[in-house]
Amino acid sequence: MLREGRGCGEDGPGLGGKTMRILFATSIKTWGGGEEWMLSAAEGLGRRGHSVTLAARPASAILERARADGIASIEVSFRCDADLSSFWRIHRHCRRDRPEALVLNTDRVLRLAGTAARLAGVAVVLPRRGSEFPIKSAPTYRFFYRKIATGMIVNSRATARTLVERIDWRPAGRLHVLLNGLDLTRFERPRPVEEVRAELDIPTGSTVLLVVGELTPRKNPGLVVEILPRLLGGHPEVLVLFVGEGPERERLAALASENGIADRVRLLGFRRDVPDLLGAADLLVHPARVEGFGYAVAEGMAAGLPVVATNASSLPEIVEDGHTGLLFPLDDAGALEAAVRTYLRDPERRRRDGEAGRERIRREFSRERRLDELEELLQDEIRRATPGVR
Repeated sequence: MLREGRGCGEDGPGLGGKTMRILFATSIKTWGGGEEWMLSAAEGLGRRGHSVTLAARPASAILERARADGIASIEVSFRCDADLSSFWRIHRHCRRDRPEALVLNTDRVLRLAGTAARLAGVAVVLPRRGSEFPIKSAPTYRFFYRKIATGMIVNSRATARTLVERIDWRPAGRLHVLLNGLDLTRFERPRPVEEVRAELDIPTGSTVLLVVGELTPRKNPGLVVEILPRLLGGHPEVLVLFVGEGPERERLAALASENGIADRVRLLGFRRDVPDLLGAADLLVHPARVEGFGYAVAEGMAAGLPVVATNASSLPEIVEDGHTGLLFPLDDAGALEAAVRTYLRDPERRRRDGEAGRERIRREFSRERRLDELEELLQDEIRRATPGVR
């Protein structure tokens, strides 16, 4: 059964605002959209009075940030499916703290922590799928998604369609579409544009294109470098900033050098001041081939930037083509170039579409609205799994 989140608005959380005990678990060491969602959800639910704990790998980015934010946490290595020490660590925590729900983010965590939690009496186990890839059909996957998971959360309608249409079997429970939300306060007071540009040694009069995301084939950053020589022919003031790390970094640097445009490409690596960089840019470009939700696009819009993005995956759910940005066909360098040129030629349209995007994010994608929906979802799942208990 497909179910989309509904905001509770001023009515507050469901079931009379009763507190919940929630365990979040992840095996990912690096920082990405899924980790941002999980940390934001844990922090938000904790702030609303619920008991929240995060299980994560030692020295992982999310664990360090959770501890800095004062979120209760336990270190779990999640090395492999046969990691008995991790299994028992989760099992002991669940027997002691009695969480009512486990929310997790990878198949390995489902197999390891999900099984440990169910054996310890946890009634609700919800994997969250944040990427538009179907679940594998091997018997082991069918077993864990039917016997251990009690439902599933996905972060876009595109991800839900993939799960429904590309597998010939159905996981247990309900499929919840819960779009991501943003903490809009992060974009209210960026550092002055002149200060940020001076720090990055950006020449006066530059038009800055910003690309935010992992430097991987999936995110397709090379397409921007490919069109840049042609853009510079009519717009020599263009400068491209890439924010993120990944295996494509060296190839991008080499491609820029081979085309004689190395001085117009900056590889900034991983940054924690993305709102400031967005505030100092003129246009966000997002050429991803596959996208679970598209945090970078939503954040660009929240900062008031127009967006040029691929017409693929969940991106049309965020960008209103022709109103808050422009969408182009997958891998189409010519269409990407044309869309970017549209904004380079028309600063007034950049301003207008950027403001429309900012308003759309405020209206549809605020973190508090999404927390309302998550809170209601979890309360509902717990009530259904434990009738008469709450």
